Amino acid sequence: MGDWMFYQLLEMAKENTAEARGALMLGLADILVRGIEKRSEEELQMFGEIAVLLYTSAPKPDRIQLSRKIASELRTPINLAMTLASDDISIALPVLEKFPAFNPENLLRLAEELDDEHLQVLARRTDINTKVSDKLVRRGSKVVHRILAGNREIRLSQIALKALVRHAVQDVVLREDLALRSDLTPTVCTMLMPHVRGATQKRLQKLITGVLSKSDLDKLARLRELRKEHGARIDQLDGKPLWDYAQASEISLNELVVLMLQDERLAHVADLLGQQARVAAGTARNAVFKGDVEQIVAIAQSAGLSTDAFSLLAKARCKHLRIPSSKAAEWISAYVAAQTGNNAGKKRRGDGAFAAKRRVRPRRDTTRRLAAI
Repeated sequence: MGDWMFYQLLEMAKENTAEARGALMLGLADILVRGIEKRSEEELQMFGEIAVLLYTSAPKPDRIQLSRKIASELRTPINLAMTLASDDISIALPVLEKFPAFNPENLLRLAEELDDEHLQVLARRTDINTKVSDKLVRRGSKVVHRILAGNREIRLSQIALKALVRHAVQDVVLREDLALRSDLTPTVCTMLMPHVRGATQKRLQKLITGVLSKSDLDKLARLRELRKEHGARIDQLDGKPLWDYAQASEISLNELVVLMLQDERLAHVADLLGQQARVAAGTARNAVFKGDVEQIVAIAQSAGLSTDAFSLLAKARCKHLRIPSSKAAEWISAYVAAQTGNNAGKKRRGDGAFAAKRRVRPRRDTTRRLAAI
């Protein structure tokens, strides 16, 4: 620390005002943070004790600034971090959200002592264990329960899950969040089943039988979050503006297609695929509605559509046109065959870097049969 800065801090210490104490506290914090990795444990402890003494009389804006300064610092003295986390939520927020050095005992103490506004932030952390989450379930409000159920980075105990199911009887949002968790046991699924309908009930049944994987649940949860955040805007757009919005919002083509098919926007999905494959306007829409399986498979492949998303497209088409679902199965089989052939071709070409790359001709006999609808 330079002589000038040391002199400034001494002058601040002589002033017995809240503003001077706040400035001194922040000045010490700046010095600490700049070389925190080199500080001894004694220095850190001394800073923590001095900062807590100054903290009680420092103005609120200075306390907010201090919280932001030290929230991400692993070596911040724990007594100071706990003091900040227990203050007004505007001060506590940065520390509650991201302070990395809280141990399970610290987190449990916070869960036992803080008010609901603070608990809502604590429930979003990804490092809370089952003891902490159990306490949050017992003490928290409906909002805390929903946040915990939607926090798929943590594991909830069976006690917590059963308690949340009981709360979910009167809370449809909580029911949906619970049904997307991968740590549900068959017992918890069975408890939840009578209170849900349709797709959610089927999903729980698959969880019970082990058909649905964590990856499947993660995809469903992602789609639910996208709909909640972007659904209204997606409904208002189509064509290039829609794709521009999706890219800006980090929504993939497959996710966008699924969201649009859920809204029964089959024609707009076809146009989107045509746009991505760079074919003439209306080409993809005609292929979908006229049943040109060879053409729509080629367009979907060129656009980069996944097999799962194409399957939903094929099923949505059958529903829209009121034709037998067996036609969807034919389309899906054709797409899987095309994808398999494409992957095999890539592997073969990869072995001979200097071999001529010939265009693969489509198997016309198969596709002609599938195109007849």
